[in-house]
Amino acid sequence: MPYITGQVSVGTTATLITTSGTGAPSIDGIRIRNTGSATVYVGGSAVTTATGYPVASTDAIANIPNTGAAQEGLYGISTATVSVAFIQAG
Repeated sequence: MPYITGQVSVGTTATLITTSGTGAPSIDGIRIRNTGSATVYVGGSAVTTATGYPVASTDAIANIPNTGAAQEGLYGISTATVSVAFIQAG
């Protein structure tokens, strides 16, 4: 199975990090790593720093499940510009 990887610069507006695949559910989901110095908040396209799931700064890692039911975008927002790396099954 191939993997999809990348790095995205996330700032003060909701930014697409990656889109989940469709097909069978994946227990691995999408793994993201915050390599910046500020917290990144992840969620849907309307994510805010008040509503998103927080991923702390300094190399924090989070695993986001993938149901496989539909293709969904994973978005991030922060109070500063940070780099978010991701890996997911292709």
